[in-house]
Amino acid sequence: MKTFCISILFFFTAVVISGCNSSYKILNSRQEDEFKLSNYDTFGFYDIEARGDTISQNFEKNIGIIKTAIAQNLQARGLDEARDANLKINIALNVEEKSQTRQTDFRTDGLPRYMGQRRYTWKSEEVVVGKYREGTIMIDLVDSSTNKMVWQGGAEGIIPEKSSNFTEDINQAIKEIVDQIPK
Repeated sequence: MKTFCISILFFFTAVVISGCNSSYKILNSRQEDEFKLSNYDTFGFYDIEARGDTISQNFEKNIGIIKTAIAQNLQARGLDEARDANLKINIALNVEEKSQTRQTDFRTDGLPRYMGQRRYTWKSEEVVVGKYREGTIMIDLVDSSTNKMVWQGGAEGIIPEKSSNFTEDINQAIKEIVDQIPK
């Protein structure tokens, strides 16, 4: 009985921990040879040009949250923000609305009902069952003196409709991205 209770406790702990996984995936970073963050003293941001699903009322606020998270993480790594920086940051955002579908099946959906003459056909088709937004953020670091990209990293995932901890989620994702930058 004791081992059964321990097994149940372990199972529920595993379920709770797996439920706490983030809803995003960190993408593999790319970098130029010889690139190190320690070679730069200052950073600054390029202006953001928005395309796609930028209708959101919170778009400008969310861009501010992203920039603040990047700035805090780079300052923690020893860089200072400056207007005339030697390392420029380009933020690329892509948000798409996607549809979740399922295939109809007479075994699960039931046989079609009909009245009158039996001149009908039934075929399997895809049915939309939900819509969601999927987003990608890419962070490019550009050497100001050569105007050449020296590092690129990012994350992608599903954007929740309502997130009570959006700022914390962004801060965590940006921290994981910036942690990939070589010192």
